[in-house]
Amino acid sequence: MLPQLDSSSYISQLFWLGVCLSVLFIFLKRRVIPRINSILSKRDAFMAKERSLVESAETEIARMEAEIERLKEDRLRSVSAIVKVAIEKSDVTLREQIGLIKAENDTILNETHKRLNDELGNLETTLKIQIDITAQIIFERLFFKAS
Repeated sequence: MLPQLDSSSYISQLFWLGVCLSVLFIFLKRRVIPRINSILSKRDAFMAKERSLVESAETEIARMEAEIERLKEDRLRSVSAIVKVAIEKSDVTLREQIGLIKAENDTILNETHKRLNDELGNLETTLKIQIDITAQIIFERLFFKAS
């Protein structure tokens, strides 16, 4: 038969079981559990520190994103203002150019009208001279040939 199952050795087995469990309990209580508690407390402290770093980083990221949005809006307003000024300047320049072109066209048109009037005057004078010459020739042929 097996020695563990011998009923006469139960008491000594229970005694040594109690001694071993007590030693194990004392060892665990004095050595292992304090180390585990120390590790857990260090871990908790580390996790709390990391959480606070993460929260501060998230806060900083949110602040930076807000700043980026504000800068984007400022740049957009700035660019819009620059574009508006450029459009106004180009509009003024365009109006000036149109005014210059109109003035130049008016000058050319006036000069052309003057030249046309001068030419018309010259043509009238030439036409009158030609009519006078033709009338004189006709008059001479009618009255001087008949005689």
